[in-house]
Amino acid sequence: MSVYETQPEGRTETEHAAIVEDGPRWKGPFTEYDRYGEPTGARFVRCTGCGVEVLAGDTRHATHRNGCEK
Repeated sequence: MSVYETQPEGRTETEHAAIVEDGPRWKGPFTEYDRYGEPTGARFVRCTGCGVEVLAGDTRHATHRNGCEK
């Protein structure tokens, strides 16, 4: 592949390796607390790119903020 050819989105190739860029990275899970400081029993994760928080397991349906490298 020439350096001037179009590369598939989400993939970067060099002379020595192919780097595959994954989707957003999630930090967590964290325990969710109610307004009284008691655990609700739910767990959430946070996108490291934009900080959006979703329930653990629902990351496919997350709506990321503008500018996030989803």
